Amino acid sequence: MGRPTPLLMHNLWARKRAADEVPTPVAVAVADFCRRAGAPAAPADIRDALSVLPPEEDFRVRLLTDAEPPARPLGPYAVVDVLSGTPASVAALREGCGYYQLVKEILAMGPAPLAGSPALEAPPPVFGPAFDAAPPPEAWSGSPLPETAKVRPSAPSPTLAERIAPKRRPPGARPTSPAAPRGRFAQLPSEQPSLEAMDAQQLASLLRQHGHRPALLRTLNEGRATNVPAHALDRSLERTGLLEAAAQTERELVLGALEEQRGALGRAAWALGVRAGELTGWAERLGIASEVARIRDRFRREALQPVHWTARLDLLGKRKYLEDLGVTSDFEHSVSRDLRHALESTEGSPEERTAVLATRLGVTPEALRRSLLRLGLFPGSPSSTLPQPA
Repeated sequence: MGRPTPLLMHNLWARKRAADEVPTPVAVAVADFCRRAGAPAAPADIRDALSVLPPEEDFRVRLLTDAEPPARPLGPYAVVDVLSGTPASVAALREGCGYYQLVKEILAMGPAPLAGSPALEAPPPVFGPAFDAAPPPEAWSGSPLPETAKVRPSAPSPTLAERIAPKRRPPGARPTSPAAPRGRFAQLPSEQPSLEAMDAQQLASLLRQHGHRPALLRTLNEGRATNVPAHALDRSLERTGLLEAAAQTERELVLGALEEQRGALGRAAWALGVRAGELTGWAERLGIASEVARIRDRFRREALQPVHWTARLDLLGKRKYLEDLGVTSDFEHSVSRDLRHALESTEGSPEERTAVLATRLGVTPEALRRSLLRLGLFPGSPSSTLPQPA
């Protein structure tokens, strides 16, 4: 196969928009995909490649880049090639043989024309009226060329510095639209497809990407005039047979986060990306409210039962955790009572009593001193209610 001509390459890779009109989230997703596919690319190359796709194809770009690369290596031009129907294996071969480097060079030749512009129109046919009307070869010799046929020097092409320099607007000129994006980093809201138009594969891919329905619902509602209700998402998942699997995954996520955060609702909600109030209602809808209550009760009993003093003093400094479990008063009363009894049976100066008691309890003197000060039990402090040695 011969080397493709510049005109053919321009027709195959015609721009549909300017490079700086590519949404930043789409460009970032392609950059991460190319890195995982073994062909990392510069941001300018990524935006240049995506400029040959119309804006309505951005959703298909995200569907491809959210999955694992089907072949390696795949750069940004290979991503566009795969979306146009080329098999991933063929695109990987083209990436390795330098095919897309030629595409990049062709697109970089002068100002890049947009699709449909006169620069991309096909040239006049070689055989036809234009060819028949050409003068015979004998007329070419001995007579000067007409003025219109003389070769005129072409204008010098702009330098790289001139091409990347910011374009200044003439004085008094205003943008055609006040809502027009400015700059290469302008973020345009991507057009979200309707739930009814999504099939099972698309919904499953979105669920894997976001982890659970609340996170997916927030993403679907970004940039919409009216929010998508939760029951509409559930209907679409039920239509595609994904609702029960999604609910089972969410049950495991909620219970696993509560176990990992030792029954703290606030920490578990933060780990899942929701609020504590939302987590409670979410557990009720999933039918695991009783299991959530059992987990929290188990960690409440664990906090209040006598354990090693190192763990008790460490837990004393985690007031927010105790407040989340609702055992702050009971826990502090239990620790204060036990420490008061232990101090009353210890003699010496305040520092000596603290050191002796720390050795007896198996904790560091500094940790014991901080706990005694927090509870107002440190010997010799104004708030201490302990009897002082004679």
